[in-house]
Amino acid sequence: MSKRKCKFTEVLRAKYPCFTSGRDEFDAKCSICDCHVDVGNKGTTALERHVATEKHKKMIRAASSSSKVTNFFQPSTSLILKNTHAAEGTLAFHTIKHHQSYNSMECTASLTRKMFADSETAKNLKCGKTKTEAIVNQVVAPHTITTIIETLRNISCLSVATDASNHGADKLFPILIQYFNWTGNGIETKILDLQTLPNETSILTHTETSLSIANLIYETLSTHQLTTKCVAFIGDNANVNFGESLEKEHLIGVGCPAHIMHNSLRNGIELMKLDIESIILKIFNYFSVYTVRTEALKEFCNYVEINYQPLLRHSKTRWLSLFPCVERVLKLYPALKEYFLKAYLWFTHSLMSIYQANLAKVEEEHNSVLEISKILQSVLHMLRNRRINNFLPLSVREHLRDNDEAESISNEFISVYKACEDYLMEWITPLEDFKGFEWMTLLKENENLKYDDLVSCIEFLRIRGVEIDDVKLHDQFCNLISFLKSKSNEDEAYFDLKLHEQWTIYFKSVKNIECFSELLKICEFYFCISAHNANVERVFSLINTQWSKERNRLSVQSVKSIILTQYNFKNMSCEDFYNYLLKNKELLSKIGSSAKYD
Repeated sequence: MSKRKCKFTEVLRAKYPCFTSGRDEFDAKCSICDCHVDVGNKGTTALERHVATEKHKKMIRAASSSSKVTNFFQPSTSLILKNTHAAEGTLAFHTIKHHQSYNSMECTASLTRKMFADSETAKNLKCGKTKTEAIVNQVVAPHTITTIIETLRNISCLSVATDASNHGADKLFPILIQYFNWTGNGIETKILDLQTLPNETSILTHTETSLSIANLIYETLSTHQLTTKCVAFIGDNANVNFGESLEKEHLIGVGCPAHIMHNSLRNGIELMKLDIESIILKIFNYFSVYTVRTEALKEFCNYVEINYQPLLRHSKTRWLSLFPCVERVLKLYPALKEYFLKAYLWFTHSLMSIYQANLAKVEEEHNSVLEISKILQSVLHMLRNRRINNFLPLSVREHLRDNDEAESISNEFISVYKACEDYLMEWITPLEDFKGFEWMTLLKENENLKYDDLVSCIEFLRIRGVEIDDVKLHDQFCNLISFLKSKSNEDEAYFDLKLHEQWTIYFKSVKNIECFSELLKICEFYFCISAHNANVERVFSLINTQWSKERNRLSVQSVKSIILTQYNFKNMSCEDFYNYLLKNKELLSKIGSSAKYD
């Protein structure tokens, strides 16, 4: 009778954890020595003898003094690696979001590792100046463009805007686009590119300059295959921005109402015999750098019992700054009068008060053309009423009472109203083309609209290549009217929202896109047309913030990447961006890749 063999059981595996199952049930493998032990004849004794050998003990000592490869090279799917890349991307975003220098990251990264030594993510954080700049230039900024292009796939219309700003030997042209995204925030404005041209436009004709700007815009749109979607161009009111090249592309040209209001005011003020701008500038310059003169003015303020306030500097390129400057001079006028014609100042202050309040409304980011047109018509109406009624403020009349030239000065002031009114009339005429879209103003009283009110709008769009199915549109229009009636009964606050927000809420309330497809086409065309060029001016302010006296070595490419990230992600906080990165494996992979340094 044969002897029964011993087997390598789970009991033996638990007692001797360095052994695993071998070639068969009677065999055990030592994971430390990488050799096999036969337990069939001697069982536990065979395992104990192997553990007691000098070879096994030596292998244990060697294993304890060395680290695993995974301690040095973590797999790409490691949670620690993922969190580290997200932290590095967020720190890069945080740096430019808050206008910090890339140099600051040399300190930030090392300080973070020191302060949070118990964090595995902090220990792996290596994000100095070079890496931060590479992440912004090669990862985040290009991603903003990819996101925009992806959004525009399902949007039929957009408008483009640009303007020039000098920096050394270059002219900078930010290319902005505006479109209507009903699944997002309604009207959205994004930077598509920041291009440069040699600063030689002073020797070029208007036609040549217009062609160079048009070619720049066309190349940018062509690169992203957006030329067929562009329906309008927005610029300031310089002739160079509205040349033959844009007309050949059949684009709607929209001037900037903020510039129109500035120029209207300047056109009127220049008719006065007294140069208010020069007076304000001279008064400021007289006191600005002389402490002795300022101290004397303070004494006069005390003498006439008014509180001293520093005089403000007026910029000739921004007429909006003239109003607070005039206001400050008027507050200090009794002292200034003692120190050195008040009717002119009071009249200018009164006139500018019309523009001041409305300019702030005009330059809001998400205005539509109709909303801007109503503001300009309101200003025009006030100017016309003042001219018809020969209105002069009491403060002006008081200072003209004993003046021998009172009648002449009064007539001069009335002519200012006329000049401002005429300029506005001339430049707001192009906005009349959009009258056919007035039905889109979702006012409470518009629940009584008729379908015939849409006919001129449909014809306007058809001429410009936007085909509307009027059969579908009629049914969709009826649904819209029903929606407005329900809102007037249930939600009064709805009618106080911006126009694009009202439409966005309506589209999101309808379950099937087929129930508003034609209305959406009209909205995408109408809301893509920017109402002003103020957004480009905001970009210039961002550029100037980057290129300061202390930070003057940034390349155009770096500034471009910073501006693309800042502007296109302007509604995203640093915390939101961190959460955004954690959900985007492609971005995290690019942040960790060495390709970003190419």
